[in-house]
Amino acid sequence: MNKITKSILCAFVVFISFQAVAQNKFEQETAYMNCMYSLFDDNGDELKSLIKKAEQSLLAAEVLSGTRGESYLVLYKNIRTAIDGRVASFGISDYVIKSLLESKNAKKYSACMKTMMTSENFKDSKLSKIVAMSTSGNNPKITEITGKMLEIFTAEDFNHDFYKYLTFSLIDKYNAANQK
Repeated sequence: MNKITKSILCAFVVFISFQAVAQNKFEQETAYMNCMYSLFDDNGDELKSLIKKAEQSLLAAEVLSGTRGESYLVLYKNIRTAIDGRVASFGISDYVIKSLLESKNAKKYSACMKTMMTSENFKDSKLSKIVAMSTSGNNPKITEITGKMLEIFTAEDFNHDFYKYLTFSLIDKYNAANQK
């Protein structure tokens, strides 16, 4: 092998290694989203589309300044702008809840979540912290919950659909509550 071939091969191995580390970093989030996607006959294509549409809606309403993670962190710091009536419901929460109302989907989701939550990597994951925070039993103000989330999140997290899904579901929840 000549030096150029060895260099290319080494670069490829390093690239693949970084990809593997990045995938493992979001192992729990990927497992969660796979549970969600498995509920739908289209393997989550419509849910993925709703997530993209929600992001575009926030951009159009100038509530989100860009698609990079830093923009999402700013959104969390200024979350009130997302629930003040500038954006309509994204329909993400309703779409998922409608699917979960079917008995077979509820059982499938429950089994999938149980497998994920009993995995050895779940205990110390960000997802575990988010689940603990969301099941605390109280009904906090949105600024309280987003403040706690900002202690957990990094800009890089928003490269993963889980964090976008979580954001848009949260906005849906508080917009629905504000309409009532």
